[in-house]
Amino acid sequence: MINQVITNFHFLRPEWFFAIIPAIFVYVLLKYTIGNNSNWLKTINPLLLPYLIDEKKREVVRNPLSLILLGWCLAITSLAGPVWKKTDRPVHEREDALVIVFDLTKSMYAVDVSPNRLTRAQRKLQDLLIEREEGVTGLIVFAGDAHVVSPLTDDNATIISMIPAITPTIMPGQGSQLTSGLEKAIALFKDANVNSGRILIITDEIRDIANAQRVANEHRLSFPISVMSVGTQSGAAIPLGPDGSETGFLKDENGNLVIPKVDIERLKEFADTSGGRFSRMTLTDEDLDYLLSPESLTDQTVFREIDRTFDSWEEEGPWLLLLLLPLASLAFRKNWLWAVLILSIVPLPKTYAMGWIDLWQTKDQQGFQALQQGDAERASSLFEDRDWKASALYRNGQYEDAASQFSEISTSDGKYNLGNTLAKQGRLQEAVNAYAEALKLDNNNEDATFNKNLVENELKKRQQDQQNQSQNEDQDQQDQQNQSQNEDQDQQNQQNQSQNEDQDQQNQSQNEDQDQDQDQDQDLEQINNPLGSEEKRALDQWLRRVPDNPGGLLQRKFRKQYADRLKRGQLSQSQGSNW
Repeated sequence: MINQVITNFHFLRPEWFFAIIPAIFVYVLLKYTIGNNSNWLKTINPLLLPYLIDEKKREVVRNPLSLILLGWCLAITSLAGPVWKKTDRPVHEREDALVIVFDLTKSMYAVDVSPNRLTRAQRKLQDLLIEREEGVTGLIVFAGDAHVVSPLTDDNATIISMIPAITPTIMPGQGSQLTSGLEKAIALFKDANVNSGRILIITDEIRDIANAQRVANEHRLSFPISVMSVGTQSGAAIPLGPDGSETGFLKDENGNLVIPKVDIERLKEFADTSGGRFSRMTLTDEDLDYLLSPESLTDQTVFREIDRTFDSWEEEGPWLLLLLLPLASLAFRKNWLWAVLILSIVPLPKTYAMGWIDLWQTKDQQGFQALQQGDAERASSLFEDRDWKASALYRNGQYEDAASQFSEISTSDGKYNLGNTLAKQGRLQEAVNAYAEALKLDNNNEDATFNKNLVENELKKRQQDQQNQSQNEDQDQQDQQNQSQNEDQDQQNQQNQSQNEDQDQQNQSQNEDQDQDQDQDQDLEQINNPLGSEEKRALDQWLRRVPDNPGGLLQRKFRKQYADRLKRGQLSQSQGSNW
């Protein structure tokens, strides 16, 4: 038994012993202060002092310091966690699994809530993920088909980092197929061997409600489905270009304006029959508190023991605290109160201010929140992650700084984004080289291929324009020479005519020549000037085609999955034809 204790004895948190260093420092400082603070030392010769002061009383004064140091060391030893006995304990895992099915149809761009339904839903999704501190979470998006953004995971920060890229533009087919989203949610649970969990739908409409209700009813006991609606019952128009790239609003096949309205009663009925809850999206956390409350968990959602154990050491440190009780009782003695006063005058180490928000959010999370609020400048100063920092600089129009950040990212997407920033600066040849590097790293990077061809075509167009401009300049110079020769010839003719014509005819001829010269000058100005403005408009229009959303991993992934399902006949092309 003793050998086992000696063999297994160790401290779980030995770093606590560093706290003994300040304890010794305080002890020495206090002892020196007490020993040199006597007023008698200033007036009495130190040789006579022992005969005038009772040393026994001074000894009593010294004892508390030693006891304080002893108590400090006992407390530190307890905090260090002395252990020597090990036991096996079962592992319990909480079956609080949640899959979020997120609507990415074009109707999410409707502006009946500010700034639009999509942005409001993205912010709510971020709040949800931050609030979930336990359990596992998965994310699925749907439009013409459904795609998995993240399987069940307890790493909510990774899902949060994907939220800005979750827009209808990444969906390969438009429509509203919630059924496939529910089927994929059930598949995520089964793949993770989760027997019970919850599904939360964030949407403004369920169009395939009959098929979706059939899937929901089959699994309502194990996987109840709740619904959070975004938007209003009156609805609003859908801008063609939410990013400002296009003007106007979405219309149907008959040319009528599309006004998607939220049918609250229908969504509530769907949630009730699916075993879940319904809530409208609110500005506060009332909706999340209601939908994610413990009362909404199924009876099977409890902590369960899994077939695995872990080693647990039984700490003996708390027993040492019992030795501090006698020392604590002595602290009430009147002559010990001076220790508290002296400790209060000991200089404290320098402290540093820290924002309150730093206690709850990392710099990247704060940067993401600023980016969601449209403050790209503040986001770029907060982000520590290089990819996000570069993206924030890009969105803020700081293309030189963004290029500097993207140039240090050696992935295909990093080089692709570098090409975009260089193109925004008009450095087209460098942009082509960056796109080429991206394709070397990933020859399936379709975005890089598209932009490379786009920039190369613009380079060829510029070269052709420069050649045409050079030819026009040569032609203008030749015309000026011919004009000069004609003017000399006209002057000679005028001199010859002056011998035969009177002075009035000569003046009339000169006036006509001057009018002709002015007309020629005006023609030359009309040839030279419009070219600059047309080129500027063409360049501005071309630059708007350069993507403002760096990345494209999800879009390429979903596009490939969608094409594979079409090829296998798992969905029809007509499913993606609706808005």
